Amino acid sequence: MTYFIPTFSSVLPTLLVVWLIIRRGSKARRVKLNSLFRFPTIIAVLAMVSLYGHAPRTLLAIAMYVAAVPAGAVLGWFSARHVELTLDDKTGTIMSQPTFWGTAMTAGAFVARSLADTAMKGVGAVLPGQHALTIAGATDAALLFVAARGLASAYHMWIRTRPLLEQHKATQLTAKESG
Repeated sequence: MTYFIPTFSSVLPTLLVVWLIIRRGSKARRVKLNSLFRFPTIIAVLAMVSLYGHAPRTLLAIAMYVAAVPAGAVLGWFSARHVELTLDDKTGTIMSQPTFWGTAMTAGAFVARSLADTAMKGVGAVLPGQHALTIAGATDAALLFVAARGLASAYHMWIRTRPLLEQHKATQLTAKESG
């Protein structure tokens, strides 16, 4: 049996995506409303690029796709509710700390998709046909899940930060009027 051995150039895109995800998710960061959707949009575009040319081949894969998007959106919405936001009263800067599990879930989906793709390539594919299609559908659905989670989370953060900024502006106006 011949096995497909991945080359560095075949795993480089996945390594770059995982590096970007871990780099962004490892530290507290300033919440900027004008760029709040940038990273989730990049993840969504990378997910779509990964899925380009990989149409779902079974009804189970289609069902996983259909279930993954709303499930990811719901999880993103509710996980953003539990992110701690801190407002610096002097500067008006809002800081947030990404969760370990959100970062791990996003990186894991890309790694799983890459591993499944590697396992299905080559002359002597490691996985039997039906299992390969099921695993490919599940990992593709995971990419859609993390993309939807990220976009819904960003939208909820946008909703949550607006009152904080309005409060800061009102405090600044009150301080100017009284001072």
